[in-house]
Amino acid sequence: MPDPNSPNGCFQRHGYTVERTPRKSGAGFHRAIYDSRGQQVLSRAGYDAEVQFCREQGLLIDDAGQA
Repeated sequence: MPDPNSPNGCFQRHGYTVERTPRKSGAGFHRAIYDSRGQQVLSRAGYDAEVQFCREQGLLIDDAGQA
């Protein structure tokens, strides 16, 4: 299980799907994030943008241990 407050942890805990597609040039993947209804909410966003999305949507666990 990823760290609960990492983007992967937030997405997994709240039923989001992370789709990884290989980059056409270079190593690594592009990521597309879908909510539980299948609606794409992020595409090719970097780590900082994913953390910001989690924060804005209330997906992070606060210090009291509640999401």
